[in-house]
Amino acid sequence: MSVNSHSLDQADPLASFRDQFYLPEGKTYFDGNSLGLLCRSAEQAVLDALQEWKTLAIEGWTAGQPGWFHLTEQIAAQLCRITHAPTGSITLSGSTTLHLHQVLATLYRRDDSRPGILIDRSAFPTDRYAVASFLHSRGLDPAQHLVEVPTDGEGLLHEADLLAAMRGGVQLAILPSVVFTTGQLLDLAQVTAGAAALDVRLCWDCSHSVGVVPLDLADLRPDAAIWCTYKYLNGGPGAVAALYLDPRWHELPPGMAGWFGADKSRQFRMEPDLVPAEGAGRLQLGTPHVLSLAALRGSLEVVEVAGVDRLRRKSLELTRYLRSLFRERLADAGFGLATPEADERRGGHLAIRHSLARGLSVALRGRGFVPDYREPDLLRIAPSPLYSRFAECEHLVAEIGQILADGTDLASLSGSLVS
Repeated sequence: MSVNSHSLDQADPLASFRDQFYLPEGKTYFDGNSLGLLCRSAEQAVLDALQEWKTLAIEGWTAGQPGWFHLTEQIAAQLCRITHAPTGSITLSGSTTLHLHQVLATLYRRDDSRPGILIDRSAFPTDRYAVASFLHSRGLDPAQHLVEVPTDGEGLLHEADLLAAMRGGVQLAILPSVVFTTGQLLDLAQVTAGAAALDVRLCWDCSHSVGVVPLDLADLRPDAAIWCTYKYLNGGPGAVAALYLDPRWHELPPGMAGWFGADKSRQFRMEPDLVPAEGAGRLQLGTPHVLSLAALRGSLEVVEVAGVDRLRRKSLELTRYLRSLFRERLADAGFGLATPEADERRGGHLAIRHSLARGLSVALRGRGFVPDYREPDLLRIAPSPLYSRFAECEHLVAEIGQILADGTDLASLSGSLVS
């Protein structure tokens, strides 16, 4: 039998962080891998930025606390601490998709005899769209030069397959640290080292790992990494995304240039030719999104205090507990566990396969539980180590059992599942 959820919650060293978040009234939230919840420090940071705008107007760029002009650099420093990245190797600007285009434009080599770009077949759609459009812009046919590595019969990727595919005319790879569907955590060190040995430039999409899986980018040293900040970092809907550029590429000219990628000491000279900033800052484009960045600055304070190592330990405990509940209480209900069982092979969410997963997700939402559905048959459950309780996991599984016992016609349920 599983350990009692009450005793687990009583022993939780991170339990006090729950009080810092606004929990949706009447809901039990398991969708933090799509959108993290608002915390009080993020709210206060936005209110402070609004007050600065109200009272300082244009002078907020230089007189605020901090001045908006250097806000990106301050938050980048927070992210460098969280991901153990070298100073100056992270910047923020726009969205993950925008950063992906920037990585492609900056790291792709025109003179390389290997034109291919590698992704995995289960990649988030924006990766495929961005790579295909980039290849089109270079006069290349994605049907030939967009190389996709398939998953196995269980929907999982294998590092050996990824590395083998890199030998087939590939010069650049865009891969997920954690697969967004199954929650599989790849062996980042093995793939990064293998790509380097093959002279394949590698960009990790860390959207489903930063904030819940410890990263040491100074030790790992991929060529680049990108991630959104509205999942486990709780930066808010559409929060500004992050981009890591390894120091060995800090002298490269930006593939796409904008005025906020300029050397800050001379940016307002309005010179006709760009003098790039040092480090990853040269990959910034337009004016910082001050209000969005303010929310992120506040939320990162909570992540730093909690510590990613502690968050990882609790996250693993939560998903391990969920797995045990499904096995013990719903063993004959047709569920399959899509997420690998080993701790070192899973990220922050548990993916459950069921032929009626969509209807089950709709039914759960109708009963006050907020999971996440992905085609064709995945129910994703993401308990957040900052605000989820073990008892909530137990209640979720009990509710699923009740829905099945009630004979709810799951096949007939439909609805908009935006997540």
